[in-house]
Amino acid sequence: MRKISERDILKICYLYYNEEKTQEEISSLFGVTRFKISRILKEARKNGHVSIIINNPMIDLTKTEVKLEKNFGLKESVVIRINEFSGKSALEQIGEAGAQYVNRIIEQNEVMGVAWGRTLRQVVNHVKEIEVENLTIVQLSGGMGTIEGTDANMLTMMLSQKLGRRAFLLQAPAVVRDRQTRDTLLKERKIIETLTIARTADLALLGIGLINRNGLLWKAGLLETGDYNILKEAGAVGAICGRCYDINGKPSLTDWNNRVIGLTLDELRKIEHKVGIAIGQEKVDGILGALRGKFLNVLITDENTAKRLLRQL
Repeated sequence: MRKISERDILKICYLYYNEEKTQEEISSLFGVTRFKISRILKEARKNGHVSIIINNPMIDLTKTEVKLEKNFGLKESVVIRINEFSGKSALEQIGEAGAQYVNRIIEQNEVMGVAWGRTLRQVVNHVKEIEVENLTIVQLSGGMGTIEGTDANMLTMMLSQKLGRRAFLLQAPAVVRDRQTRDTLLKERKIIETLTIARTADLALLGIGLINRNGLLWKAGLLETGDYNILKEAGAVGAICGRCYDINGKPSLTDWNNRVIGLTLDELRKIEHKVGIAIGQEKVDGILGALRGKFLNVLITDENTAKRLLRQL
């Protein structure tokens, strides 16, 4: 078998990358196996003889997506660059990206669970109206009342209409005044039925809630000063379906979580496809905690938020 010199290596690379010769053709030319040619090409890239440049300004977003996936163990990430001159808000732009993702994967799933939030409202607004067979849509947590069209009841119904499928609603508040009230409601037949279906979800659309006066829980009147102070003392940085957790993804062990009606964080974690859609500096800690807690395995966000998350590593 022919001994391969440094000049041979350069010629092999040139023939493969510039002349578009196949590895089989090059192996015949040099009298070596195709396996050896493949190994030479890999070594050439590793040693810097060959570098591949993708000439597209969006490649930086792709690199960021791959970093997120590797560092947080995600199935997939979608990172967008906010266009300040598009005439659309950042929330609307991230909603469009979320909707495109939902429309792409929806037919692979059987039970889709829906949470609530401003970002999810934008996703639902932009989901295309298609008929999806064998899909059930279910509400993952109780409602807050109608706030800017962001409530889980409304979003679940809107999605069911757009996708032509039946919706199962959770006819209960997201948070009640005490554990006894919650336990009483959890005995209701319709609530049992909806939560049973929610536990079979293989796809969940999730927002990241804020634990402050800017969050929907506060604006709905469900989160009051006393609860807020206790949750902050416990290190709560975010909420999914009303369930609060700290920056390491540990549930906030306060009375609050004993009053929430909906899936628990452990139950959410078991869902196969957990899609989180969130952007903004104030959401970074909440997203980070959700990623560390494995409450999400798909993240849709913007470039700036993604970079802030990666700086936390």
